[in-house]
Amino acid sequence: MPDQIVGEVRKSARESIRVVLREKRGDLGLDLRIAAANGRGMMFETAKGLRVPVAQIGALIEALQEAQRRAGAVKG
Repeated sequence: MPDQIVGEVRKSARESIRVVLREKRGDLGLDLRIAAANGRGMMFETAKGLRVPVAQIGALIEALQEAQRRAGAVKG
């Protein structure tokens, strides 16, 4: 399976968090990698990031939603 970029979340003017479904050694996983602009403005993935097994994506989403709820409670 070829890499599938699912989305990018802008982190700053020069960096974003790239969300990629990627097969590695026969296992499909979700990679969250920092993508940074080079001198020509093209984005490239750095080694910084993490890999989430497909079976754990739901748990990650739940944790992120809980973080969002808590952050909203702090703001409000």
